Amino acid sequence: MNSHRLQLLLWAEQGALDSARLPDALRFVGAFPTADDWRQFADWLLLALAVLALSSGVIFFFAYNWDALGRFSRFALAEGALALALFGVWRLGLERSGGQASLFAAALCLGALLALLGQTYQTGADIWELFAFWCALLLPWALLGRQALLWLFLLALFNVALYLYLGGASRLRFLGFDWLPHFAANLVALALWEGVAWRLAEWNRRWALRLTALAVTLCVTYDAVVGVWVVKRAHDFYPEVDALIFYPGVDALILWALWAAGFGYFYRCRARDFFMLVAVAASFLLLANSALIRVIAENRLFDGIGTLPLAGMLMIGIALGVGVGLWRVYKNMAREDMQKIAGESA
Repeated sequence: MNSHRLQLLLWAEQGALDSARLPDALRFVGAFPTADDWRQFADWLLLALAVLALSSGVIFFFAYNWDALGRFSRFALAEGALALALFGVWRLGLERSGGQASLFAAALCLGALLALLGQTYQTGADIWELFAFWCALLLPWALLGRQALLWLFLLALFNVALYLYLGGASRLRFLGFDWLPHFAANLVALALWEGVAWRLAEWNRRWALRLTALAVTLCVTYDAVVGVWVVKRAHDFYPEVDALIFYPGVDALILWALWAAGFGYFYRCRARDFFMLVAVAASFLLLANSALIRVIAENRLFDGIGTLPLAGMLMIGIALGVGVGLWRVYKNMAREDMQKIAGESA
């Protein structure tokens, strides 16, 4: 968290700082990006788009000219593109942005070469093996390059391979955990990355860690929302009993509760990342609204014309309560950071 920015916001809220001077104060402490920051971001963005465009051009070139190209011509072009990208890595070095971009281009060209190999010499292998081999071959490159974008790409490939291997997650659907393997894989990746980032500052890429955390959040939230809709009441089987039973759905909700508690504790007290807390709050909002919609739908509360506005007001009230809670957590984290800074300076 940017402690100086938070402290200025608190001073402005308490009236100790003139709100008209707040933008100047924020600019003075570096809370706003400078012209150099925007220039570096534009350079990085244009370079990334150029790499994607060139790599995609290689893939679409093969797709369009497949019948016109011979077997050796295809492999010569694919291997030539890969060799050219690797030459850029060797010539520019991994310390420069051009070398990092060349490494990512080589990773994409490697996938095109593997796809070409599988299409030319068809052995009847499943398509998930292509992504699995691609992921395995990229692992040494990711370790060598120490590039956050390449690690995210590697994790995405692993998720695709896992999804295809499980047949669209249908093998676990009877348990009520459609996305449990993806949740576990992304959670392990996030935990390992956080552990390395805790010791090595160059691995602490918060934007990449946040994207990985969002993948974890989406997986567990999906299972929990499905659990809200598939959970059964004992009354459905035994009319004299009106209680929840442990049926597919309840286990997913228990998993969500454990995840929310663990995420909330770690990113509130350890890593101290407010973005992650917002992700947990958004997941809770989606889950609470899903439960509210199910209650309204099962009890046929939509028969009355005033029920729709009432449901909307309830949803707004839940969102407002979560927002107020987040703001209090935000201010508490700011005060704790400033107390820590004051203690260290003393």
